[in-house]
Amino acid sequence: MTSTRRRFRPALLLIPLALAAGCTSGPAAAPAPPSAPAASSASLSPMAPPPIGDVPRLSQVADRTLPIEAYLLSREDFRQYDAAQTALVTRCVRGFGLDYTHPLGGTSSETQTTHRYDPVELADVSVNGYHSPDPSGGKKPGSEPSLSADVITALGSGLGTNGKPASGSPSPFRGKALPPGGCISAAQQELIAHGGTGRDAQVAVTINFEGFERSGADPRVKAVFQDWSRCMAERGYTYATPDDALKDSRWVASPTPSAEEIATATADVQCKERTNVVGVWFTVETAYENELIRLHQAELTAAKAGNDAMLATARAVTAGS
Repeated sequence: MTSTRRRFRPALLLIPLALAAGCTSGPAAAPAPPSAPAASSASLSPMAPPPIGDVPRLSQVADRTLPIEAYLLSREDFRQYDAAQTALVTRCVRGFGLDYTHPLGGTSSETQTTHRYDPVELADVSVNGYHSPDPSGGKKPGSEPSLSADVITALGSGLGTNGKPASGSPSPFRGKALPPGGCISAAQQELIAHGGTGRDAQVAVTINFEGFERSGADPRVKAVFQDWSRCMAERGYTYATPDDALKDSRWVASPTPSAEEIATATADVQCKERTNVVGVWFTVETAYENELIRLHQAELTAAKAGNDAMLATARAVTAGS
């Protein structure tokens, strides 16, 4: 069983667009993603609560999107980029006379909203409580093929954390010139040559976090938390907010969910549905994101144009493979 879940896992789509080397001893594959703001809602600049329209009744939002997602790279974007990078890297490594096949990665249907207000599904908490579901379904992970020292050298380390290739000149390797950062770096540079950076723009990442933080402190969301708290109290549980229940030290300390944890999480989900926590929170967060997007529209438009150019390059690469 995995550790206790976090209500909002924004890193879901903020990971770098990377080509894994295929073994634990392999090199890093891509620059680190933009850092997430560490600030809480208490340290954000004042903002008047934005107006909202009708609030739908929602028990989950996995099938809905937030406004900022138009400026973040989607799972499909990641897949397209990684497919192109795999093709370029494989071609480059084999160009040095080496046998290399990149192992296929897994796919996921999760979105920015899938776990944003977790937990929200009775079928989930009845088994897992506040613990994250086991993504492997209890299966042992298969062993990945090891890579030779020459393949690891050819792959290289990719672009640096600043999004630029390693300094230095190409180095002789098996009778050819190996570019700084290796084949991964060369592939990444080709894919971002006309725009994009291979990762989400910092402005979009910041809004993704800030909208969540601001909405959690909004009076309308706090009011529905009070409704939820009263519902929980009727069932014998004393928590001020859903986050308090999620982060109860008893669950955090246990590697597996207890019967008490499962019962608490079940009541949590039922009270969320009864008081429409998810519908209110999602509606309020959407309003904050729309306002933040308006304030940063020029930066976001430029970032999206860069990502669109990068993905067009990726599609051209895979089409010609």
